[in-house]
Amino acid sequence: MNSPKQVSVGILVYPGCLPSGAVGPADVFRIANTLARIRPATQRVSFELEWLTARSKSFALGGLSFELKPLQRSRPDVLLLPGIYHDNVRDLATVIEAAGEEQKVLQGLEAELPLIASACSSTCLLAAAGLLDGHRATTSWWLSAFFRSHYPLVELDAEQLLVHDRGFVSSGGITSYFDLALWLIAYFGGEDLRQQTARVLVMDAQRASQAPYIASAMIEGAGHVVIERARAWLTERLAQDWTLPELAAYCNTSPRTLLRRFHLVQGCTPIQYVQQLRVERARGLLESTQLSLQDITLRCGYEDVSTFSKVFKRWAQLTPRDYRNRFGLRV
Repeated sequence: MNSPKQVSVGILVYPGCLPSGAVGPADVFRIANTLARIRPATQRVSFELEWLTARSKSFALGGLSFELKPLQRSRPDVLLLPGIYHDNVRDLATVIEAAGEEQKVLQGLEAELPLIASACSSTCLLAAAGLLDGHRATTSWWLSAFFRSHYPLVELDAEQLLVHDRGFVSSGGITSYFDLALWLIAYFGGEDLRQQTARVLVMDAQRASQAPYIASAMIEGAGHVVIERARAWLTERLAQDWTLPELAAYCNTSPRTLLRRFHLVQGCTPIQYVQQLRVERARGLLESTQLSLQDITLRCGYEDVSTFSKVFKRWAQLTPRDYRNRFGLRV
């Protein structure tokens, strides 16, 4: 009886990475292993997982514990990096800066690793290490402005869900590690096994783009520090009334200067920006709750359903390309 083809998958665990990104792919590979056992002997494949670390000391990760092996002494067929947990781009930058040990080891092992896979924001970690210079890549769509400004030597395609370029494959969005794991299953075990695994997971194995999920107003790191401050203030007050002088005072600038800078960075006024955010919130509430239109309207900062309906229709009909054309944004 022929033994199945062995594929070693190393998952790099590091401080600040998403616990779900460290354990979720393992479940996908285990399902693939189960399905592979009933295939013809010549088509069988077995994904063998191990959790790796670049650190000499252990650390906690969301209450989870792992039996970690040294990355320095491992040569998996594919090394997978979970995404980075962050509330904003400042948190992301802090984790990347603190991951100096991981960057150093990855730089030393790049030539010896056949394939490195990065899920969502962990593409930023590879880019910070200089490994993606001259390569195509993708990351979470809301990080596109941050990524382009910090890693200009990487060719970012933020609308793509998965990008494979030579020895690197990257994915966008937090839960895209499922798509990444399915891609790896097809890469090593064939498209049929990928499709079977996706059916068990009740997943669409054909997802290829992040474009349907992009909300331009939510893209982080797109602009001047004053605008970042304004955006954070506005995001916290979507259901509240506010005035331009109040916003300008919070940002320590004049209303006129704020308007000029906001339009330069965002391509729109603060009011238009808030309208976009409110439409995104309403869209989410419509898709995920049974709230009435009146309740949704109130939660989005409007009192009159008719007025908000007009705003919603105007903004909700815009595609990501429309946003770019209207506001000159790079998505």
